[in-house]
Amino acid sequence: MKSASYLKFIFIFGICANQALASDALSLKQYIEMAQSKDPSIQSAQMSYEGSRLIENNARLLTGLNFFANGNLLNDGRPTSAPSFQGDQTEVNSLAVGLQQQTSFGLAWTLSQNYQYTKIHNAAIIPMPEYYDMYPKIELSLPLWRNWLGSETKATQGQLETQVGVQKLNSELARVQKESEIKDAYYSLATQQKSVDIQKDSLQRAEKILNWAESRATRNLADKSDVFQTQALVSSRRLELMSAEVKLKEAARLFNSFLNVDSEAITYRLNADEIDTKELELSKKQARARLDLLLQKENLKSMESSYIAQREKNKPTLNLSMAYLKQGRDSSVSGAQTKITDAKDYSAIALTFNMPLDLSNLSDSKAGYAKLAESQVLAEKARVRTESLQWKNTVDQAETLAQQLKIVRDLEQVQKNKVDLERTKYNNGRSTTYQVLMFEQDYVNSRNQKINLELQVRKFLTSLELYR
Repeated sequence: MKSASYLKFIFIFGICANQALASDALSLKQYIEMAQSKDPSIQSAQMSYEGSRLIENNARLLTGLNFFANGNLLNDGRPTSAPSFQGDQTEVNSLAVGLQQQTSFGLAWTLSQNYQYTKIHNAAIIPMPEYYDMYPKIELSLPLWRNWLGSETKATQGQLETQVGVQKLNSELARVQKESEIKDAYYSLATQQKSVDIQKDSLQRAEKILNWAESRATRNLADKSDVFQTQALVSSRRLELMSAEVKLKEAARLFNSFLNVDSEAITYRLNADEIDTKELELSKKQARARLDLLLQKENLKSMESSYIAQREKNKPTLNLSMAYLKQGRDSSVSGAQTKITDAKDYSAIALTFNMPLDLSNLSDSKAGYAKLAESQVLAEKARVRTESLQWKNTVDQAETLAQQLKIVRDLEQVQKNKVDLERTKYNNGRSTTYQVLMFEQDYVNSRNQKINLELQVRKFLTSLELYR
């Protein structure tokens, strides 16, 4: 007997717990946090966005300062024509360390410290068959045609920067779109929950009218046709409730999918925040651009930089190179280092030239890349025009939604007052069943119209997050 009572208690407790859980409110912020921790597509979009932010300065590496080190080991035991002078084996070990940079204005420079150890075996006549060379060295290379004033370097750097910008905007667009989908799923479910509540309330009101009509018909105070008419309304309300419940299940599946749950069951009551109509106050003068149009802008810039870089690469190469060093040599490392100051200067100047001989193809390529680059400039002008029109349309839509929202809210209150008054008159025998049913239908329609418009407004406000 005690076991049965205990099981009964557990059963009742479980039902109460489920009901309490179902009544728990879940805010939009809580839902977003839950979705971000469970949906892999959201995590992927967020990680991609964070990664693109970390590499946004990657193009600076092209003109950044670099450290380098070069080492060589040489052991040459090949036969020589004069062993007394050249020996029968030569060992050379060398090391160079320094800094180098490709500047944004075209000049490339290298500053290095060089060490070299040389040993010539069995060279009887050479006074110093084993010695060390130490010398600092500076090298400069200046382009005089291709990449003049760093045109190719800047174009390549610009291309890299815009590619990273495209990746960043792509990631941000994916992240914002995914967050918008989450918010839309939340708002849709909240709206469908309200819709089911409205249909249930409407059904209950219709059933009360039916009971009252049947009571009056039984007492011969009303025609039987009033009962039939009310029964038809009740059946219609049940169909509407069934339709609302189907839509609720669809919204619940989408809602749960972002939580990585394959179910139509909902254990939360959603409470969407009140709409702040001030967020609908937009200005045409303070224009903003949508992320997809900003992405298009970055793509156009990337293509333009790419065409400019390709055009530069087809130009003839004419480079002026210079090198300067002072070399100290001694049988010891310290001695070689000391002799650098008194050593004679070594300088070299070189001019190199290189160009394609297919001049016709070269000319066509130059003109072609110039036209391609110009086409991106024209495409950008068209994009700016589209951006301006889109923002003006968005502002107009916001104004319209704000006006519609005020109207439907006022309309709902008017319809409620109207049906309440008519129901009171009906209970006092001063109205007809048909009139009450018509007013009830008007009230239900106004309530559904309001929640559907509120859903539309919320989705519109969510879409504004795409603007920058």
